[in-house]
Amino acid sequence: MTNIRNLFLRGGRAGLFAAALALATGARADGFKPAAWLESGMADKVSGLPQTVLEFSSTAPEKFPPLPAGVVRPQFTDVLTGMGAPRLSHAVVVEIKDKVPARLLIDANADGVFSPDEIFTWTPSTVEKANGGKATAYLCSVKLKLNNDGKMGAVNFRYLRRGAFPESMDEPLLVCTSDYGYVGETKIGDRTMPAALLDASASANFTLTTNREYAPLLWLDPRTNAQHGRTVVIPVNRGFRWEKKIWAITNMTPDGAFEVVVIKDETATSAAAEAAAAKNAKPSLLSPGHPAPVFTAKLMDGKTVNFPGDYKGKLVLLDFWATWCGPCLAEVPNVVANYNQYHAQGLEVLGVSLDQEDFAKKIAQVTKQKNMTWPQVYDGLYWESAVPKLYEIHGIPHMVLVDGDTGLILADGNAIRGEKLGEAIEDAFAAKKKK
Repeated sequence: MTNIRNLFLRGGRAGLFAAALALATGARADGFKPAAWLESGMADKVSGLPQTVLEFSSTAPEKFPPLPAGVVRPQFTDVLTGMGAPRLSHAVVVEIKDKVPARLLIDANADGVFSPDEIFTWTPSTVEKANGGKATAYLCSVKLKLNNDGKMGAVNFRYLRRGAFPESMDEPLLVCTSDYGYVGETKIGDRTMPAALLDASASANFTLTTNREYAPLLWLDPRTNAQHGRTVVIPVNRGFRWEKKIWAITNMTPDGAFEVVVIKDETATSAAAEAAAAKNAKPSLLSPGHPAPVFTAKLMDGKTVNFPGDYKGKLVLLDFWATWCGPCLAEVPNVVANYNQYHAQGLEVLGVSLDQEDFAKKIAQVTKQKNMTWPQVYDGLYWESAVPKLYEIHGIPHMVLVDGDTGLILADGNAIRGEKLGEAIEDAFAAKKKK
């Protein structure tokens, strides 16, 4: 029998998906068919997986497992997995010695005890800062019990010291990325391609949910070569455009399998297609091809913005971010570079800050330092901020690319992170020139 994990480790993504395609056989409806579950190795092979920021406390929460003897300067947090009630709580402690992380303690089995084999050491790694300098990040990978059925999966942790990266960060940062998921193939229309189902938030959720923060991600490799920048990442709770059609994911099973249905045929509409759209799925507000929610907001300079009405003749990038969000700040140089490259052609950026009350001075400081010259919307309400609530934002960084003439969403989320942002902007300007 094919050992998909060995193929994965020996041949990288090519070996992984060759094995997946070999295992996933037989005719079926459009959708995703899992071939295997990978407990680890997913994050290194699949691009586009977001990070989850864990908030520290210097005080242990109630019902926290007792610490082993000798732990000094502990910082407390936790990771919740599983979508059932109750969810599994994995207590996490970072021990600090001489201003660097010494050990990582994780209740991997969620049994309320830190056993000796749940105490780990960090691996230092040199990372490049946005200004071209170097800094040290500390890495550790731990397999967690993901649900009450005993399914296991690795979570990668990364600790960044205060002020190390990004440069303006005022507090240490602990981020985690799920390293597990399903691999197989997806059939959409007449295309069958390698695919993977990823956990966006290290929550071990592989079900359809309206909560963006916990929605799984479908990773597609249309060219079957896993070339960075040419793959596609789609949240499963949102409609997506594929070959001039809008599709939606439906009938998802606990093992990650699901079907996809056409909810809008842009090449030829019919009564049957419209009936299927009404019956099977409703794309969310942020689905590409649908109108961006309209709003009026006060900018930090005192002016008022009417979105998207003030951006006729432009492409506009809505950038949801915060000064406390390390991944947001890490994405800033990419946004600045694209703004500088395409602004003369008509690209505008509108920042929407999810910072808390009394952070106006901090926002001004960070935007000046990082050359974020575009206007900012900020009301100081954190996750209750008006515009993020309107756009159903549950995780940042999050960007939405909008056509200022039509008010339609062109792309959003992970589809425009990293180098994919420039590609989406280039494609959007090319499409406007053809009209």
